[in-house]
Amino acid sequence: MAFSINVKVDKLNDLKKYVDYVNGLSKMRNDTRFQKFIQDKCLETVRRITDQRLTGGTTNDDLIGEYKARHKIRKESNGFVLYNDTILPSSMISTQHLQDYPNGFSVALAFEYGVGIVGQNNPVAGAWEYNLKDYNFGWYYQNYGEVFHTYGYSGFEIYRYTAAEIEDKLPKWVKEYMKKERGVNND
Repeated sequence: MAFSINVKVDKLNDLKKYVDYVNGLSKMRNDTRFQKFIQDKCLETVRRITDQRLTGGTTNDDLIGEYKARHKIRKESNGFVLYNDTILPSSMISTQHLQDYPNGFSVALAFEYGVGIVGQNNPVAGAWEYNLKDYNFGWYYQNYGEVFHTYGYSGFEIYRYTAAEIEDKLPKWVKEYMKKERGVNND
C-alpha cells in the first residue's frame, strides 16, 4: 500500500502538521481502535459485495443466507484475516460422495470459484468431454429427498472483488481514520 503525502512547507507550523501526520501513521499499526475501524470497513465491503454478486441460481441457494452471515475476522499476530467458512455438513452429503468430503463440502469455496461448469465454456481445446460415466450434460443430485439436475455454476468471486476494493480504498480509510480519530488532516 502506498500513500502520497503532499508536502509544501512555507512555515514551521506546516512542517509540524506533516510530522504529526507521519507520527500518527507509525502508531496506527498497534492502535486497536484503528484495527477495529479497518476490520469493520472490510466486513462492510465483503457484505455489500456479497449482496451484489451472490444472486442465486446455484445448487446451494438454500445456504446463501448462512454464507452471508459467516463472513468473519480472525486476528493474527501481524494483522487479521477476512474469511468465510460456510460448509455443507457431511450429514447433508450423499453416502456415495461422503468419502470425497469427510469434513463437509465448502460452500464458501464453491461460491467463490464455482462448481461443475459446462465444459464448452472452457477455452482450452480438449479440456472437456460430455457423457463421462454416463452423465448427460450435467448431473443429478438430491437435496432433502428432491432430485435436481445441474450444469454447475460459475464462481461469484466475492473475495477477489472484495480484495481489489479493499486495496483501492485502504489509503482513503486511513486518511478518514486519521482525520476523524486523531484530528490530523493531509488534504
